[in-house]
Amino acid sequence: MAGLMKAFKRTFMSELLKKADLRVDEGHVRLSMRLKRDKVTREKFVVLGLVATTNYKHAELSIDEFQQFLEAVKSMQQALRIPDAVPPLKS
Repeated sequence: MAGLMKAFKRTFMSELLKKADLRVDEGHVRLSMRLKRDKVTREKFVVLGLVATTNYKHAELSIDEFQQFLEAVKSMQQALRIPDAVPPLKS
């Protein structure tokens, strides 16, 4: 329980350096990303959050974990690319 309280305190009591929000799920959910710095250790970290009317979930990522997340996003980006359509053959 002490670890949970420490993470909660660190997330909400740290210095906000940058933020970005995106509405998803037809506008019903806000995907929130915050770059923060611990006021004691000066360590930077990223908080990802999903905020809905009835629910809130967040994950605190170290710089290394955030880098892994970015690699996963790049992999998904590549998987989503649809090759250019082949032009129809001329008769």
